[in-house]
Amino acid sequence: MIGYILTEEQKDQIQGQEFAPYQRFNCVQDFEGVWFNFLTDQDILTVATSPWVWILLCPRIEYKPKPIPAPFEQE
Repeated sequence: MIGYILTEEQKDQIQGQEFAPYQRFNCVQDFEGVWFNFLTDQDILTVATSPWVWILLCPRIEYKPKPIPAPFEQE
């Protein structure tokens, strides 16, 4: 999955902000601690005409999720 890379400051600026009715930014961290934002094609069209257009200028790379922890085994 390809996402937009954000600095911590950029993440703090947009996290939870509404960019369209019932649409909010929700940033996630990868396993290296890099912040990402993901947008659908429709979201990109909306963001392109908003004050948040700067997000579309952020670098885009492959998101690497944090590994899923092994299940806890009970004795």
